[in-house]
Amino acid sequence: MNNKSVIVRFLIAFLALTFAQVSFAQSNDAQKQADAKAQARQKAMSGPPDATADFEGKQLRLIAGGSKGKGVLHYKGKDYPFTMSGVSIGGVGYTEAQGTANVYFLKSIEDFPGTYQGIGAGAAAGPSKGANTFQSMKEVVITTKSKGEGVALNLGVSSVTITLDK
Repeated sequence: MNNKSVIVRFLIAFLALTFAQVSFAQSNDAQKQADAKAQARQKAMSGPPDATADFEGKQLRLIAGGSKGKGVLHYKGKDYPFTMSGVSIGGVGYTEAQGTANVYFLKSIEDFPGTYQGIGAGAAAGPSKGANTFQSMKEVVITTKSKGEGVALNLGVSSVTITLDK
């Protein structure tokens, strides 16, 4: 091998190693930023919510399932009636529930309607209690606490679409 060939190979290896280190540092920085954002969101959710809601709904599951319900959002001194419908994958049974919700990261009433995603697990045989967390594409987070009646077992993914009533 001549000297030029050795130098070219050395430079290529050096540049590849430098690029790999920069890429690793950038992905590490992105992960740190994502972790910091998640911690900040978790801390914000330990404080008072931006809004609250009362709701009632019914859910039927047989591997895949559906739900429907209605509620009232309490936001900045006003009440906003809403309806909800959802789909779920994972679980069996039928339940009727009533509950309350805390709503976080709600900047305006226009950000409330939309589709929310959540993962949940629970079981019911007669009276039951449940809790779930859902997040929308607008990063609004809803945490629910409910009491219900029915017979069900669920472990799966849910999607709920909320529409403000006119």
